[in-house]
Amino acid sequence: MPLGQGIGQMMEALRDRVEVSGSEPTWQVTAGSFDTALAYARERFDDPVVLARSDRDRWWPRVTLTVTTDPALASSAPPLEDLARPPVSEEPGPDPAGPEPVVPEQTVRSDTGMPSALAAIFDHQEQLRIARQRVPDHD
Repeated sequence: MPLGQGIGQMMEALRDRVEVSGSEPTWQVTAGSFDTALAYARERFDDPVVLARSDRDRWWPRVTLTVTTDPALASSAPPLEDLARPPVSEEPGPDPAGPEPVVPEQTVRSDTGMPSALAAIFDHQEQLRIARQRVPDHD
């Protein structure tokens, strides 16, 4: 199996991984999506109620649901429909009408838009790749 395919399969498995922590009657179920975490909790625990949702998206999306089977805690749970929607970020995003960031022209190649030092490295790597593919001339 090619290395890239193996790495891709490993990353896919990590995204699909379900993690559980806590102890009866309250657990934290973490998965790649709300639906996956909820389906796992419903399958694993006897009629759980979702108390809270926490989202994280550093390298790939992860959703943690706090679930319980305790009737006293379940009575204070928010409606599931409210938790099913991803939380709205409280931090203001970039102003779409705002100015573009200014990058000094001498550090950017106009044809690629990338910094010239990085473009030089990519160009050198591409030349090496082409040279490896070239068949030598025989007299």
